[in-house]
Amino acid sequence: MPSIIFAAVAILGVAVYYLFFSSASQSLGPVVARSETEEKLVALSFDDGPNEPFTGELANILHEYNVRATFFCVGQNVERSPESLKRLDRDGHCIGNHSYSHSLITQLFPDRALQGLTRTQDIITATIRKRPAFFRPPWFFRTPAMLSRVRKLGLTTVNGTFGSYVEVFHVSGKYMAERALKKTRPGAILVFHDGYNNKGAERTETVDAIRLLIPQLLKAGYKFVTIPELLSLPAYIG
Repeated sequence: MPSIIFAAVAILGVAVYYLFFSSASQSLGPVVARSETEEKLVALSFDDGPNEPFTGELANILHEYNVRATFFCVGQNVERSPESLKRLDRDGHCIGNHSYSHSLITQLFPDRALQGLTRTQDIITATIRKRPAFFRPPWFFRTPAMLSRVRKLGLTTVNGTFGSYVEVFHVSGKYMAERALKKTRPGAILVFHDGYNNKGAERTETVDAIRLLIPQLLKAGYKFVTIPELLSLPAYIG
């Protein structure tokens, strides 16, 4: 009997993860996880910033290789580091919405999630004079009600492929770059982190990973694009 209960709990856990957290699941509503293209295009994206000095260090590497990326920013972090966001915008990167507080509890309540989403839209708009057209839910978590509200605001929900599932544990940049290289396919949206939730975080290894990954993907024939370029959609509303 215990083994049956364990199996049932495990199956339920997998089902819940797939429905609510899986990058590619469309069961609860439309979510973009990649582009269906045969061209060797790849979009780099970074979540949970701005978070200095790591956001700036990533921007320096991207500038060195003339690569444009997409940064999904947390509203509270933008309030703390508006100049970082302005720098990303000046460099030609796309800015997306990643909630106000990155709180999973908030995401469980659609009305509260919508308030945070709208607040972050306003913060980003006030900072760079552009209103994001893309939203990435924290942890990729979504519900039908939340996705419906996001669409009504004119935003597209975008997930992607984690460059490394163990990035949070500060594994070596070399390991993360190797894992991301193996995962990359034409049309991939790679997800890394320049921060951690609504707080600062040590991201030296992520910076090292990107420093290693970009030349490897260029050598493999890939072209870097922003997410709106990859999807042929406007980056901003209005």
